[in-house]
Amino acid sequence: MHERRSMGSIHWMALVILLVSQFTTSCVGDFIEPAGRASPEIDWVLIPSTAATEAFWMSATEVTYKQYVEYLNAALAAGTIHVDLTTQEVRNAEGLKMTSLDGSRVVKDHNGNGIFELEEMENPLNMSFLAYDDANHVFYIEDPATVDWQQFFDRSVYPNVVDSMDDWYELSGNKDGFVGEGDEDGELPDLEEIGSWPVNHITYYGAEAFAVFYGWELPTMAQWRVAASGGLDFVYATSDGTASDGIAWINFDGPSRIPHKGHAQPAASKNPNPYGLYNMGGNVWEWVKDWYNGYEVFSRDKRTEDFFIDDGLSDSEAFGKYLKGILGGSFNYFTDTMLSTWNHAARPQAGNDHFGFRVVRSD
Repeated sequence: MHERRSMGSIHWMALVILLVSQFTTSCVGDFIEPAGRASPEIDWVLIPSTAATEAFWMSATEVTYKQYVEYLNAALAAGTIHVDLTTQEVRNAEGLKMTSLDGSRVVKDHNGNGIFELEEMENPLNMSFLAYDDANHVFYIEDPATVDWQQFFDRSVYPNVVDSMDDWYELSGNKDGFVGEGDEDGELPDLEEIGSWPVNHITYYGAEAFAVFYGWELPTMAQWRVAASGGLDFVYATSDGTASDGIAWINFDGPSRIPHKGHAQPAASKNPNPYGLYNMGGNVWEWVKDWYNGYEVFSRDKRTEDFFIDDGLSDSEAFGKYLKGILGGSFNYFTDTMLSTWNHAARPQAGNDHFGFRVVRSD
């Protein structure tokens, strides 16, 4: 768990800059939020009807940190979420984990040889930048300039780390350090940029709660695939349907056991697909509504026919039996995960540094 601080004047100024805005939806036609509830600014894209789905609207990008922190403060005021200060988890009205605020660093023995090696270390910038000020009862986005990055190299907290700040270009300015695609300038992201990143460390319940709060939904697998096809039956969920070099935020070196050295990038980066959707493939995985009939996360033989929609299935009934669909791949996964037909699923209570989502609506 990494240390959080109360917000000083810098944080309050940042909060004002990020949160004081006119909440609108930038779509064609009228749309009324539930009970007049103001929603974060969303760019909506109309996906035409097909043989598989009726027409629907989809958010042009994955939901961002800025949008999600606006939601958290609105939901906190409405009493639909609460913060468990002991576990540093945000929970919904049913007590289900939505996200974790501790922002822990991932440290793994990726090649399984029992030795933690320098090449296996992952970028500390994959922390969660969501934070909560209990004294003022407000969520905010952590400013990278105020983060104590040294804590992520503290062996009393992370006993298996073998790197140092000097090994990371963005943290130290060392041009010989690790750096991922999109960050070759070596500059530490600022608060405004973090606000534009897709929010990560989000569980299925955290994604669902955001959507429900504003009267929206998470896409079904069928909707997601229609949108990812770009209207042109794309093989890959990219801007042109290919997996060409640089087309998406993806680990082109995969599948391998050496982790990507980068992190998520702005949600509206790279080129959009023909529908106007950004990063359907890569950047972060995206939750969908469908359950998966099975509980093995990393099996590669998941069949489309084993995914199903059941709005009446309770979370307690599903626990230990079913997973939730999650599609599109992410910056640290391999190219094939961007295939429009790739099937993947995860435990709905999981919220990794590469799990995010986007939303849909029908009117």
